[in-house]
Amino acid sequence: MPEVRRVSPAERAVYQGETYAAAERAPDHVQLYRDGAPWQLVPITDLDEWYTVRTWGTFLEHEFEVVDERDGRYSLFFMAGDGQWAARVWAEPEAHPDVDFQQQDRYTFIALAPKDRVTGIREVRTDILEPKETDES
Repeated sequence: MPEVRRVSPAERAVYQGETYAAAERAPDHVQLYRDGAPWQLVPITDLDEWYTVRTWGTFLEHEFEVVDERDGRYSLFFMAGDGQWAARVWAEPEAHPDVDFQQQDRYTFIALAPKDRVTGIREVRTDILEPKETDES
């Protein structure tokens, strides 16, 4: 079975100067992870920062979220406004025999594409909790 590495979205929290993988587990607490295992449940008010990082790339001249990586391929997620472009491309998989296409619903499309076909990889950070100000001035 191929190893799958989750790429996006990824939640992170900074607690006592250290950055951890994180996930909200209670209305006012965040679960911090160390080496992939739950480590500590921390009150949100004790965090220095809390944010999400989403990874994006270009495939077939359109922007996709890069969800995971496996066997030299990316799983790409695309939510189309009207779905027309993606529906046309997904309806002709023979035009891209090295790509596995899936359509989840009318507007949601997934492609498992070779990594070398995805360009312009970039990360976008969205703060859930604004970074705390430091006293250094």
